[in-house]
Order: sequence, then C-alpha cells, then structure tokens
Amino acid sequence: MPRIGNARTIADIEYVIEPPGPGNDVTAWLSHGVQCEIERHRYAGQSYSFLVEILQLRYSEPAKPQWHIVILAETWRFGPVKIEARSSKSLKVIKGKQADILAWMRRSREQKLSAAMTRDERQ
Repeated sequence: MPRIGNARTIADIEYVIEPPGPGNDVTAWLSHGVQCEIERHRYAGQSYSFLVEILQLRYSEPAKPQWHIVILAETWRFGPVKIEARSSKSLKVIKGKQADILAWMRRSREQKLSAAMTRDERQ
C-alpha cells in the first residue's frame, strides 16, 4: 500500500477538495462528503516571514468508516525579495484507516476527472 503522507497523495487530496487560496475568506466547506476546515497563521518580520496552514478533513457519513486527517503546510520566506527558502507539507491520520482514506480519494478523484471530461465534451 502506498504511504499516505507522500507528496502525490497530498496533492491528489488537495485537487479533490479544492482548498481556497490564501486571499479567500472561506474557512469551511463540504467536498465529496468530507467536511473541510482550514486555518492560516502568518507572521511577517523585517527579514523573514512564514505561513502555516492547517487543513482538517473529516469524513463522517453514516454506516461508512469514519476518518479524520490533518494536512499541515509550512512556508518560510527570507529577504526583501520574498525568496521561498523552505516549504513543506505533511499529512497525519488522526482517526480511521489509511485504506479508507485512499479509497475515498481515488473514488472522488475519478468522479471529478469524469465530470471535467463530460463538461469539456459539452463545450
């Protein structure tokens, strides 16, 4: 079984749920049956700045395996040109099984890709 915390899996999950950009005021939404919440914390000093994003996903459909994961993103920038010095993302399973999370992600990704293809064919 693939490791759930790898960059590809995190990118696929973010593709499915479409988190709002940093300039957006949306902090909670529902995507493919998953309750999504995002918190952003920023600091800007004279010589550096950082942004931490905590994205929590909870799947709690009745009669289905429930799960809760957190994706933590951290970005550091240094200097007046705001060069990105360090950026990382990690995923932690708080509740549930990796297999259930990956199955949801694959199913939701396929639904989204299928819907996009159908929309493109109509245009």
